[in-house]
Amino acid sequence: MMQSSCTVCSGVSRTVVSSSEHRSSPSQMQQGRRAVLRQPFSSGAVRHVMRRAPVQRAARQVCAAASTEYVDPDPQFRIEKISFGKILTPVGVGMLTYGFGSFFTLLPGGDISSLLLIYGFVISLLGFALAYAQLQPVPCKTTQEAYDLRDAQATDIQKQVREDVTRYRYGDEQHLDEALDRIFRFNKGGSRTQLKGVARRFTPILTGVREEVHDGMYTLVLEFSKKKEMPFEDWTLRQDKFQSFFGPGINAKLTETEQGVDVELVCDGSGEGRGGPEQKDVLPPLMPGLKGRQQN
Repeated sequence: MMQSSCTVCSGVSRTVVSSSEHRSSPSQMQQGRRAVLRQPFSSGAVRHVMRRAPVQRAARQVCAAASTEYVDPDPQFRIEKISFGKILTPVGVGMLTYGFGSFFTLLPGGDISSLLLIYGFVISLLGFALAYAQLQPVPCKTTQEAYDLRDAQATDIQKQVREDVTRYRYGDEQHLDEALDRIFRFNKGGSRTQLKGVARRFTPILTGVREEVHDGMYTLVLEFSKKKEMPFEDWTLRQDKFQSFFGPGINAKLTETEQGVDVELVCDGSGEGRGGPEQKDVLPPLMPGLKGRQQN
């Protein structure tokens, strides 16, 4: 018992002595704190922080998307949003099938088998051609605020662009092909007044449109995907061309995204480009270099 108590006392005395030594040397305590502060993060801690950053950023984007409620941009029926290729193809194939069956007396209606074969072949061929040449519409997301302001603020060009890209098109390679060709001047040389054109292989692709409200103004956002070889500078240098092509009555803003570039067509509140008078037919100029004439 005496030995154990002595051992305990000696341990306590050592602790007291060590604590007194620490108290008696504040400079050593400061040096220790500085050493801890100067100690770098371990590689595992750095990887953990870097791993959490994109997760938190994605979580904020998901929360923002969840807080935005979208409505049906076109509650009314539009025949342009129906694929004629998907309708004509099964009808033509069905007529061909029944025509062959009736021709070989496997099905009733042998008297009209020839008509079924002829019209079925033509309709199915037309359906296959339309299905091959059709261009799928892009998705459109519309907020309730933008839907309420569409009729009051949207320009005629904004309305036309939205309706054209959200319906089936036939024979076109992609949406807004003519607009992109005029803005980027694909495979064309430059001059003192015009920028050098962009290579055709870098043609951006329209992937979707959004209707939003920015600072109380109706905004049509065009979502483009671009290749990595096409820098964002090629877009910013042509911002005035976007504004002049899709104007008047809008301000064009360009924003780089992970997928590509968003072109925001924001109404400027001037009322220009809305419900203008019907344009009359343009006649050829009287002499080269003069403006075109309009019918009286």
